[in-house]
This record gives sequence, structure tokens and C-alpha cells, in this order.
Amino acid sequence: MPVQLTGVSYLYGQSPALSNIDLLIPEGCLTVLCGVTGSGKSTLLRLLSGLAKPSSGSIDYPPESSAVSASIVFQQPESQLFAASVRKDVEYGLEQRDVPEPRRSEAATRAMEQAGLDPEQYGQRSPFLLSGGEKRRVCIAGAIAPLPRLLLLDEPTAGLDPPAARALLDTVTELKRGGYTIVIATHDLDSFFPLADQVVVLSQGALRYSGPARGLWTEARVLEDAGLEPPAYIRISRMLMRQGRLDALPASAGELLARLDKRSLAHRGSGAASCAKERLSADKDSLALSAEGGPLPAGGGPLAEGMPPPAEDGRSARSEGRLVPGEGSAAQSPADEAAADAGARPAADAAALNFRAGSVLQMLDPRVKWLAMILWSLVFLKTEGAFPLALAALMIGGLLAAAGIPRKRIVWFYRPFLPMFLFLWLLSAFSWDGTDAGGPFQFSAEGALTGGLAVLRLGLLISLGFLFTETTSGAPLREGLEWAIAPLGRLGVRTRNWSLAVSVTLQFIPWVLGRISLLQLALASRGNRKRGWERWTPKQLSLMAVPLLLQVIGMGDELATAIEARGYDPSKPRTPWLVLCWQRRDTAALLLAVLAAALLWWASS
Repeated sequence: MPVQLTGVSYLYGQSPALSNIDLLIPEGCLTVLCGVTGSGKSTLLRLLSGLAKPSSGSIDYPPESSAVSASIVFQQPESQLFAASVRKDVEYGLEQRDVPEPRRSEAATRAMEQAGLDPEQYGQRSPFLLSGGEKRRVCIAGAIAPLPRLLLLDEPTAGLDPPAARALLDTVTELKRGGYTIVIATHDLDSFFPLADQVVVLSQGALRYSGPARGLWTEARVLEDAGLEPPAYIRISRMLMRQGRLDALPASAGELLARLDKRSLAHRGSGAASCAKERLSADKDSLALSAEGGPLPAGGGPLAEGMPPPAEDGRSARSEGRLVPGEGSAAQSPADEAAADAGARPAADAAALNFRAGSVLQMLDPRVKWLAMILWSLVFLKTEGAFPLALAALMIGGLLAAAGIPRKRIVWFYRPFLPMFLFLWLLSAFSWDGTDAGGPFQFSAEGALTGGLAVLRLGLLISLGFLFTETTSGAPLREGLEWAIAPLGRLGVRTRNWSLAVSVTLQFIPWVLGRISLLQLALASRGNRKRGWERWTPKQLSLMAVPLLLQVIGMGDELATAIEARGYDPSKPRTPWLVLCWQRRDTAALLLAVLAAALLWWASS
């Protein structure tokens, strides 16, 4: 289906990820989005799929269609697989769209065949035990099973070996022939440019070019100004054209090879042209793959000599495409950088990156924050009564404001705790033993107040940890902890093990919450677009449990391997790369923390 974007912008926190995008996605065409990491590709795919709403502007679909008619496949397939078998996973999206069961099985079989998966061979296998390329094809099968009008692929060949990339490119080619409207965000220009009907170049969240791929070659610096390299076959062809060995640029590596085979190049053993041909012919597998739209190794060295000199910024278009004037800088947008990996981080994560540089609490010595957190935790546990707890809540609110943490980030963190807080309060507010004259369930005002204060106290303790981890990065956190527990080393305690365990745990919790957000986004992409509390039902949690557990185990295994590879030995002294330096502002901050704790203690007494 055709999609029209008009003046579309998107913000991560206060930083623009996309700015004033005007773009038409033609029906039945394959559109390639290219740009450096952080240029806005993944964000644009989310907007097209309806998983995010633009901050301004509009995205118009045909009258009979909507964003629900779009399917998206993220870069990391393990975040988009949920069921116990491949067939059940492919059928999951159909189930969410209320497709009857008899038609569901038929549609799943058709989708698996289109994605290059034999239903008999793969149907009952676990999707979590497949290779990376096979997982990617399972995700594509699940995406095309409901016959979407728009198919969105985020870095589909990332991390795949050449055979797996070739198989996936064959699948994309067949889907294009089948009439799908496809949008692919990729860095693999060698593979996808020969297949593209339209190329879109993004830089710093702005549109720099849209049009056919051949239009890029008449504007020599469009890709380079966006921080990208032209495909290898274009770089080689430009070199040959400068030497008079080639008349025109080819449309693909296969066409370049065909021209070279027809042309008898003199002095085969010398000269840059014959070196280029020998280089092209060195790896027949790579050439065959590139001729079919597969990846070709990036060129360098002598080939760079064939590149034309830089052009001025803001050149007008002389091609069939649309060149948008701009600075042409390849610098990355810090906000969208947070959305770019693996299918892109949640917006709350991206927003969190924006406040840290100027945060008041960020600049404090971690030892101050360790001491203040321990002191305040002890005081909060002792604090009783509505007034002192309300005063403590005001203090925590002031610290959140001083830290500059975005509101979306705060909501994202506290939302998972709200059901637990509500449950604990209900346990205290109602009598469940049935001994009262009013019946088995009796509301108690005193119990409601006591339970509310207990929940508030728990929330304040959680807030201290949130503030600490949000304003302290890994290295300062660990150095501060090792300083705090150093006296235990005299008692034979291996303090390095403890500091490593605590620092990893504190960093691991935000990572797990981020994985949960990605899994919820993946569920929404499969048609399960729940809102609010519906995303935290037992059924939703059960769907996320297995993939989340597998990702946690995988991350733990990678972490253990990294620690071992670095030669970690807790019995040996460590040379820290970060030396803590106590300053006057740290003394002042510690005094304020002690005075605030004393005030709360006095108010509670």
C-alpha cells in the first residue's frame, strides 16, 4: 500500500530523532532506507508500523488500510519469538487478528513456504534453537502470514554469514515479486541497492535524498555526505570509468562482471583495471552472491583513488531523485542512537541519555551517593507517620528534579511496581478473616492509612536506588563501592567479588527492564497491541517469560566469558582507570544529606 509522510518529526525526550520528513512510499515497491547509526532509520520504521506516533506531522494510509496493515521485523529476531514451535509462532499473529483456526494453519503453511522454510521440517522445531538466519526467516514468516499491505525489515542481513544472507535475499526478492510493499532499513548497500525501486538517505534525522538508486551516482557526494560509502561495484566502476575502461555505471555487481567478461582488458597482469578484475574474480562465491543482490566486501585502498573529489554541500539535484539541501554531516543524533540497536531501544531509554551530561547529581563523587543512600535508607526504615514520610517524598521529588530525569523515564521505571503497590495496599486496607460483623471483606480506614504509609516507605527506598543508578555510571559506582567495603578486606572478605556482583546487578536491572519493553513492543508488532495495564496481564507475562529468560541467560554467559577473557582474578590487586577525587561540592552535598536525614529523624520522633 502507498504511504505518505508529511512533515513528520519525532522527539526522544527533548532531542529530535526525525525532523520534517516528507516522503512517499510507493505501492508494490521496495524502498531502502540508508544512513549511519542514529540517523533515524529504526525510528522511521516504528512510525510506519504504528508502534510509535509522530510528535508532529502526519502519516496517511489508503482509506481501506491503516498502520495495523503493516508488519515489522526487528533487527534482533530473538526479541520477536514467543511460541514453543515455529508453526505456533507463525500462527501467533493470525490468532491476535482473530483469524479462524482452519484458515490459520493454511496461512501459516503458505507464509513459511514464502519465507523459505519447509513446514514439515521446521514446523515443530523450537524457534529458539535455530540459527540466526533461520530465526530471521521465522520472523518474516510471522510478519507476512496475515498478508500485510506493508512489510518493514530492520537490518535483515545483520550478523548473517554469506549463505544465510543469500537465502534471506532470495526470500526478499520473492516477496517483492509477490507484490509486497517493502521498506528495508540497512547498512548493506551492496546487497539491497540492486533490488531497490527507491532509495531514501537519512542524515541526523533529516531526509537528504529520495529517488531511484541510479540518481545517487550523478550526485557523487550524497552518500558520502551522509557518512556512507557507495556499494563496492560502484566504487570499482568509477575507477574504471576514470581510466576510460568503462562507459557507464552498472546497475549491479552482476552487470559489472558481465561487462568485464565481454571486454578484453589489455595487460591483464598489470594496471589498476586488471587488478580490479582479479580482485572481483578472487572470490567466486562472493561474486555470485553479489550478482544476486548479496553482500560484496567493502573496498578500500587503491579503489579509493578512483573516487571523485568532494563536492560542495547543498548541490541541486541533477537526477531523477530528490536531493534535499542540508549540511550533509555524518554526525549521529544522540537521541536516535539509543533507538538504533536490535530493533531500537524504547523511547524512555533514549530520553535517559539526554540528562546525564548536565545533571547536578551526576557530577558528585560516588562515595557521597553511597553514604547518602545508606544513611537515608536507614532513616526511611525508621520513619513513621504521614508528615515525615510526606517530607521524605518531597525530598525525593526534589532530587529527581535536580537529576534532570525525564518524566517519561520516571514513568517507565515506576510503572511495573504499581501493581505490587496496589496489591500491598489492598491487603492492608481490607479485612479478610471474616470475623467482623460487616462480613468477610471489611474496609478498614486505619489499615488503609497504615498500608498506604508502608507502600510509600517502600516506594521511597526504591526511589533511592533509582536515583543512584540513574546518576552513577558503572566505573564510578564500582570504585565507590570498593572504597566503602574496603575495611572488610582485613577480615578476609574478597571485596572485589562483592563490588563486581553489586555493580553488575545494579546495571543488569535496567537492562532487564529494557528487554521487557522490547518484548512488549514485539508483541504489539504481531497484532497484540495492548494498552496500559493490559500489557501486564498473566497471559502477557507468560508470553514474555521464556524469551526473557533466554536473553538473560545469554547475557549472563556473555558476561562470564568477558570477565574470564579479561583475566579477572579477585585475589590480585586491581589498578583502577578511574581515580576518585573528593572535592568541596562533595563535602557540601554530604553535609546536606546528613542534615536532611537528621530532619527526617527528628520529624519522625
